[in-house]
Formats: sequence, C-alpha cells, structure tokens
Amino acid sequence: MRTQLTLGALAAVATSALTGLGVAAPATALTPSAEQATTTTTHEFGNVLECTGTIRGRGVWASLYENNTVKDVIQVVIGDGDNQVGNGREVTDGFIHDKQVHGSLKVGGKKAVIDGYAARHGKRKAVHEEYDDAGQHITVDGFHKPLATDLTLTWRQRTVQLACDNAFHYDLQVTKEDITG
Repeated sequence: MRTQLTLGALAAVATSALTGLGVAAPATALTPSAEQATTTTTHEFGNVLECTGTIRGRGVWASLYENNTVKDVIQVVIGDGDNQVGNGREVTDGFIHDKQVHGSLKVGGKKAVIDGYAARHGKRKAVHEEYDDAGQHITVDGFHKPLATDLTLTWRQRTVQLACDNAFHYDLQVTKEDITG
C-alpha cells in the first residue's frame, strides 16, 4: 500500500518544526500539573534547507531540517496528484558535516539521495516572532544566517540539480508560555 503525501502537509510539518514545535501534543498534555513549569525557554539551533527541482518531468520538493532539541528530518515529495510519491524520516546525527550534505530515504520504493554542499554565507538577520499555538504563547528571538548551497537529488538512476531558495542556519531562543489558564 502506497501512502500519498501532500506537499502542503509536509511543508506544514517543516514550517512548524522551525521553532521546534514538531508534532502537536495530545490535548491532555496542554494542561500543566502543579509540578510542571508553565513557561519553558530553550536554545535551539540548526539548519533548514528547502529545495525544489524537476526529475523525470515531475516537480520535486525536498526539505532537510536539523534542530539540536529534536530529531532531524528529511522529506522528499515527487510529482503531484495521483502521480505523487513522497516520504519523510527522522535521523539522529544530521545532514551537514564539514559543509558536506548527505541525506537519503525511500521514495516510491526507490532510494532518493540528496548530496552536495552547504555553508553559511552572508549577513545574519535578526528574527523576532510571537504567536499563539496549541495553548501556548510562543516568543522566538535570535538570528538566521543564509546558507549557500549546491545540492543534487538522485532518484531512479537520474541526478538533478536542486534550487534551495529557503536555506539558512538559525540560532534561536524559544520561550513557550502556557495560556490555557
């Protein structure tokens, strides 16, 4: 049985993961007990590489996400509609080592490999966000620094260049405050 993944669903997971939200906790976990702190602050850093391309005439969306507080995630979606295949998986040791990028997973029953280069490049940009999500007020402060990339995707014996328009290193302080009362 083939699992159909939508680009929007995978993109939503990747976007929420930027601030370490990951998968939403069950509703019962949102009510703090007397022993639980109602405010937590974490120092989160890592890398985000979101890339697109075309392979065998089909659109590609790929994401490599690293975060020091949660497992790292690779996601690849190829094609759309009834012709779409995709997958995602977690790893524990990241994708970027000494500026070399490597990540792999099965997509449509075949191995997909992302390889190449990524290095911090350019000026860092201050980041400040505040929003409410899952019964918490979340404040994010820190920096993003662009990544220069040169990545390829190999799948079904074809290799294509990926364009990574959203690629950056981040260093953030994330404060989550319970607002459920």
